[in-house]
Amino acid sequence: MLDKSEYYHGAAIVRLMEDERCRAVKRRESLGYVANDEIFVFLKYTTKGRSPWGFTFDQEDVDRCFRMVSEYKRLVLGLICGGDGVCTVDWHEAKELLGGKPGRIVAARKHNHSYSVWGTVGELKRKVSVNRWPSLAFESSEQTRDNVTEQ
Repeated sequence: MLDKSEYYHGAAIVRLMEDERCRAVKRRESLGYVANDEIFVFLKYTTKGRSPWGFTFDQEDVDRCFRMVSEYKRLVLGLICGGDGVCTVDWHEAKELLGGKPGRIVAARKHNHSYSVWGTVGELKRKVSVNRWPSLAFESSEQTRDNVTEQ
């Protein structure tokens, strides 16, 4: 029988691996993967079927992200919103939403719209494109800004 995390992580990782820029994906620590030896991918999932989707970041999660961002060129979070899709933000955005401390990040979207994302201490001033996963992992900072839509 498949574990729920295998099911949800598998869906996200397959999309990551199918991106033509992906050369390799390796498992690293609990809930973490490394793409192309330089991008740390931290996945969280919820089985909830409808918007909004909430994700809790405990002290261990925050500590892991701070550790990984110092080891890798980039750190991206894949927030797996049940069967809807993967809302993705980079660690710099997530850190602002959490205030650098444990807390929650919430993603919500209406049908055929982009994700609105907010956290314990703030919200993104722009919406996150449904197509941002997995491309965010492989984009430069300038390309990343182009793949986020203004509200």
